[in-house]
Amino acid sequence: MAAKEEAEESPGTSSSSSSSSSSSSLLCKFSRHHWVTARHILEFLRCSERKYQRAITEPGEAVGATGAQSIGEPGTQMTLKTFHFAGVASMNVTLGVPRIKEIINAASKIQTPIIEVPLLNSGDYNCAVLVKNRIEKTLIADCCSYIKEVYSPEGAWLSLKLDAPTIQALFLDINADKVKEAILRHTMINKVRLSKNCVEVVNEWKLRVLPPGGDQIFFQLQALKAGLMEVVLCGYKDVKRGVIKREEVKGAPGGPPKHVYCLAVEGYGLREVMGTPGVRATGVTSNHVMEVAQILGIEAARQVIIDEIRKCMDAYSMDIDCRHMTLLGDVMTFRGEVLGINRFGIQKMRASTLVLASFEETNEHLFEAAAHHRADPVKGVSECIIMGKPMALGTGAFDILVAHPPCTPKREQETLLAKYKTPPAAAAR
Repeated sequence: MAAKEEAEESPGTSSSSSSSSSSSSLLCKFSRHHWVTARHILEFLRCSERKYQRAITEPGEAVGATGAQSIGEPGTQMTLKTFHFAGVASMNVTLGVPRIKEIINAASKIQTPIIEVPLLNSGDYNCAVLVKNRIEKTLIADCCSYIKEVYSPEGAWLSLKLDAPTIQALFLDINADKVKEAILRHTMINKVRLSKNCVEVVNEWKLRVLPPGGDQIFFQLQALKAGLMEVVLCGYKDVKRGVIKREEVKGAPGGPPKHVYCLAVEGYGLREVMGTPGVRATGVTSNHVMEVAQILGIEAARQVIIDEIRKCMDAYSMDIDCRHMTLLGDVMTFRGEVLGINRFGIQKMRASTLVLASFEETNEHLFEAAAHHRADPVKGVSECIIMGKPMALGTGAFDILVAHPPCTPKREQETLLAKYKTPPAAAAR
């Protein structure tokens, strides 16, 4: 009975003992079948905790210098080459030092702007071809059998015939009327002015383009023949080309993997690509930081900066803590716009004259500050180093709020005490 009462009085003790016994039995079972023992596991946990405690950033530490060194030092191992785009043999992408320079300087023009486009119907190749042709610009030269000059007693003109099998194979909605509309959208083609009467539709696949007339008919025909080849029929003019990528994703549990299709578009025009029918707009990404900031906002641009730096580092098998890249993205975007780490971005980031003078154009910044009577609070790291003051880092990151009275020497303190303790009458005698 006593044992039963004791067990009823301490139910938590029995549950804790059972849990500890179960964990110890699990460790014993693990150590019985493997070379790793319970002592090894506990030592591993202690080592992990020590490393975690050492990795915690202390208040007042110069995280900017640490992040700059962590990103810049591996950059010395990079090359200056371009590499093939993953999964696409015919498309190259800039990596290494040139790409890092484009990201950090917030370049408005980059070498290989690429937009990755997921599709709504990603399992159908024909749908991928259809969306690709909607995005990629199609010229008259791409879907034309011939453009030849015709001279007759009635006059001279250009005869243009469309290639119907090619148009149907590319799923393009193009005919002679669409070509006429595309030509008339240009008021001048290769310095030759055209009117509505200059373009005639012969049948569904054939057109006739007449020169304006005058004494220079032969030269006008030559100029029109060269200019018509570059007229855009459909697609976006800022897109150079699009490539269909085939990717392998996991299928049903236990089943074979599935193949999906997406597009890699080289060029600009993120807004137009997102609005194309058949494109899953929420998944469209671009490697152009400035274009993303203009269309999707500053938070999206910050994420692109972080992702692109990570891609550059992963291409060289370099492992960098994501907090360094996050700090760089925050510094470049905290003003609400993307600012490069160059003299133009530094001028917008900082208002301190000494910081601007320490970076580039020292004399110009000092003369301008003196002419406009600008004051510098000397609170940043660079300013304090220049002026020889303690920096606001580490133990210099705080001030004393309550001022203490000045300490007096011991003899002087005893003299003051004796003076105040002496009665006034005795002092008068």
